[in-house]
Amino acid sequence: MEADKAEETLEQAAQVIEEQFARREREAARDLLQDAFVFLPPELQDLYYGVVELYRAGKWRESSELFEEWLDQARELDLL
Repeated sequence: MEADKAEETLEQAAQVIEEQFARREREAARDLLQDAFVFLPPELQDLYYGVVELYRAGKWRESSELFEEWLDQARELDLL
């Protein structure tokens, strides 16, 4: 019983940490897009334009998936 409670607490803590990390990464991405978009590599700019186009077309799931790809590429370039 005690071990189950400790495990549940650890799982909850891990989830909170993961959510905080994701939130901070998204904030960093937002700041990057707002403050340095013109300095981003053209492929990242184009990818983000695709995100915006999908969003405006009401294709929110596709837009979200493409944004995740944008985040992956930004991470690979050590921009986030």
